[in-house]
Amino acid sequence: MADQTIKHVSTARILLLGEAGVGKSRLTDLLAMSIDTPTHSSRTVGNLWWSVQVRLHEYPSNKGMPPTPEWTSASSPSSSSHSSEPFASFKGFRDRAASACEMIPYFVEFYDLKSSMRMPREHRNRLFRNIDGIILVYDLLDMRTHDNLHDLLYHPLRQICRYRHNRLRPILSRHHVPILVVGTKLDMLQSRRLHRSGGIAYQLSTDEILLNCLDTDSFAEKSRNEAKLRKFLNNAIDFKHFFPARRN
Repeated sequence: MADQTIKHVSTARILLLGEAGVGKSRLTDLLAMSIDTPTHSSRTVGNLWWSVQVRLHEYPSNKGMPPTPEWTSASSPSSSSHSSEPFASFKGFRDRAASACEMIPYFVEFYDLKSSMRMPREHRNRLFRNIDGIILVYDLLDMRTHDNLHDLLYHPLRQICRYRHNRLRPILSRHHVPILVVGTKLDMLQSRRLHRSGGIAYQLSTDEILLNCLDTDSFAEKSRNEAKLRKFLNNAIDFKHFFPARRN
């Protein structure tokens, strides 16, 4: 991780959307849990309307990445050589690539609206326009919570498009804010549902994770879920940089 003081670490904001009872609070606990923030008190930020948890994320910066060696091309004469030079070249390329990929620390804030609090519209809109990624959460035991995600997504996405793209874009635009879909209560599912081509993850061309929010290993290191989460957070940071929020 880069040698930076806390005041120099940038912040990415992630919004969790889903109906009450689908497991957003439990999911936020899992998402924010890390070596740097192992306990709930170490990662929770007080807020009147939102439950906010924070974690540190390492974002890879590939600036200075050396070009791919010519011998890796299928049409390169050296690719068919019996010499050991290509393998030596690959090792050198790999070592240079690893050293060139600097890991930059970011704070990631996960926002979950407190269902018992009615947040003023102007405060809600101010937060929405500064959101860098959205996690849609539904209950695998109640697919109505999945179908209702379209309605929950509309207003936040409209604000993000207005203040990040400078105009109202179609919801399914390919440059929309990064979105991750999460289905909860996998442990209570009696039979595994088949992949639905009409699901919201398919419509948004985004990743979907099915998990048990009570399982602390749901995002274990090097697991498929952890890879999807890391990809999503990296995309959210990319979105933050390429589409900065307008002030008004």
